[in-house]
Amino acid sequence: MTLFATENRRQLSLKPGKERMLAHRHPWIFAGAIGRESGPAAAAIADLVDASGRRVASGLYSAHSQIRLRALTFDDEPLTAETLRSRIIAAVRRRDPILRDGNTAARLIHAEGDELSGLVVDRYGDVVVVEIANAGLEKLKPLVVDALREAVKPRIIYFKNDLPARKIEQLPLEPQSEGEGEPHTIIEEGGIRFEVDPREGQKTGFFLDQRENRSIARDLAHGRSVINLFSYTGAFGVYAAAGGATDVENVDVSAGAIEFARRNHALNGTEDRARFTVGDAFGFVRERGSAGQTAGLLICDPPAFAKNRGEVERAARGYKDVNLFAMKMVENEGFMMTFSCSGHMSLELFQKVIFSAALDARRRISIVRRLTAGIDHPVSLYCPESEYLKGFLLQVHAA
Repeated sequence: MTLFATENRRQLSLKPGKERMLAHRHPWIFAGAIGRESGPAAAAIADLVDASGRRVASGLYSAHSQIRLRALTFDDEPLTAETLRSRIIAAVRRRDPILRDGNTAARLIHAEGDELSGLVVDRYGDVVVVEIANAGLEKLKPLVVDALREAVKPRIIYFKNDLPARKIEQLPLEPQSEGEGEPHTIIEEGGIRFEVDPREGQKTGFFLDQRENRSIARDLAHGRSVINLFSYTGAFGVYAAAGGATDVENVDVSAGAIEFARRNHALNGTEDRARFTVGDAFGFVRERGSAGQTAGLLICDPPAFAKNRGEVERAARGYKDVNLFAMKMVENEGFMMTFSCSGHMSLELFQKVIFSAALDARRRISIVRRLTAGIDHPVSLYCPESEYLKGFLLQVHAA
């Protein structure tokens, strides 16, 4: 592609003293580290050079984001159209083992974890959902589409463009699609079926990152009453019912999400053991806890409370509040799964918040297992902050 040609690339000059950051191979090069820029302002690709003029990185360019360069290659490794195409196809092939044994959905590309910063791709059966968070990559969309068609052969590729990053990048926010029909589909995961519509709701239409944690919930649910807070489309609840829960209550503030949860339970024949509550989870745990309702397994999987670093302190208070009252509802020797998907909240801070909630709840609680995203959500060693999902499987012991 001509966009990769030398004359069509932006050239960025690294400020003196910033060389060390390149030695760590972090893919995000911020505007503050750039001394000078030259070349086409509308470039998709940029090369970063040091004070001697030696190329030290190449990647996707942004004129508007503080992440001025999303580095894809370092030092003398060339960045070509084939680099991008081969990485897309390799990432898809790495997911082949997941898309077996009753699974028709997986994250195919996880940005930095697959050395494709700015690109997320999820597969739902014959539907592929794409999120592009960088202006340079947006210009290379035809290359992305061609590679996905080669590797996946989907019925439709749906671009979910309502990302905050795209607003910063001054990119269109309206969804786009290429292919046939609508993106609505039915997927299978672990032998359980779910309705997915990427046009609605959070993320790309389903929380693929929780697949392995849902399996844990299924294993623990047998013979237990289950509460599924922030249930969204009810995936944890459906898994729990499939695992033999005596009853499952799905709680979400969105009536639309609860209707989705109702349909997903019906799809799997578990609606007879499911209840559906449209309500705020914070109020629910206070009111129902005070009324004496308990659960043998409680799942607390809220949306991100901290969208940026400035919101972390407020988010910590929110996590503590909901977890404190949720812990009081768990039966003795029962289990609780609690999560944070706020990328700006570290695992260490989240553990401190859970510790503080346990103290104030006056419950004896142990960590049975630390929880994270599934194996189709790899994390780059060079970009550890991209590990956003963290959680704990807790057990509440008798006094």
